[in-house]
Amino acid sequence: MERDFTMIWLPLARVAELTGKSVKTIRRMVKDGDLVAVKRIVPSGKSHTTKTFVLAVNELLDLEIADCKSKNQQGVCLDRELMNMGSDLRDSLFITSYIKVGKKEE
Repeated sequence: MERDFTMIWLPLARVAELTGKSVKTIRRMVKDGDLVAVKRIVPSGKSHTTKTFVLAVNELLDLEIADCKSKNQQGVCLDRELMNMGSDLRDSLFITSYIKVGKKEE
């Protein structure tokens, strides 16, 4: 039996920020198949825009967790989405922005 997990998807610009690479390099990595990405329509003011989201796995997920913890922030997500991954449906969260939370730990 496979372990159930939620897939975390980060905006392209966030991935660039976390990895210290340019957005152009991250786009190239997606195009080359080094990173898994999907596009989603997200609210933008009074209209909508299309954003590219990259699947956060392994080191990228570790960087995201560490950065959020150090900045005392948490992600704001689109509605939870079920994605078909082969023969399985996986819960997915698409992070669109961040908010500050609680007091910083000392």
